[in-house]
Amino acid sequence: MDFLALTQRLHREAKRSTAAPTSVVGATDRNASLFERVSSAWMDIQRERDWKWMRQVLDKPLTPNVQTYTGAALGATRFGRWRKADHEYSPWLYISGAPNSLFMLGYWQLDEFRFHYIYRQVGPTIPVAWSYDDFQNLLIGPAPLAAYQLRIDQWMEPFELANDTDTPDMPDRFHLMIMWQALMDVAREDATPEIFDKAVSNYTSMREQLLRDQARLPT
Repeated sequence: MDFLALTQRLHREAKRSTAAPTSVVGATDRNASLFERVSSAWMDIQRERDWKWMRQVLDKPLTPNVQTYTGAALGATRFGRWRKADHEYSPWLYISGAPNSLFMLGYWQLDEFRFHYIYRQVGPTIPVAWSYDDFQNLLIGPAPLAAYQLRIDQWMEPFELANDTDTPDMPDRFHLMIMWQALMDVAREDATPEIFDKAVSNYTSMREQLLRDQARLPT
């Protein structure tokens, strides 16, 4: 469901007597507030945790003798931050044309990484370590001798619904959860407890499904 469809459903579920919204452009004040509720609910959901749908796997070549890379330089979409290493994940390098040559990069804390691979003159060779700085620039150490392929994950930055056809990028079957969350706010403001109870019931049920399907387990 796109932004307009979600807001129209919110209008219907809220049992508003006014005309339903037809576009975010030129919306009346009452309908504009519904668009704002939907947009805010979507932003809140995205910011809550690291959702699986917001993970992007990048597979790009490194540049010989270059240690620092932005997300954009590696082709990231809506770059937010690099995924942290854990017992399930670490970035990998491989030789272009030989995907079975994968080898893992070890994560180093920033200060230790700088001491070993930035401040010291190691020279370009086979990278073995990675880190990121305070601005989420990716650091590779030592500097690569060749254009090794890097496979690394990033968490995409949340995006705001703004146009009628903007569509949440979470799985389609969970789109109505955004509307139910927005409806809780609308019903609370309108002092309609029966609508609030319906919104809470449907939101809670759908949220449980979303957590099972899209939430990452603690590491």
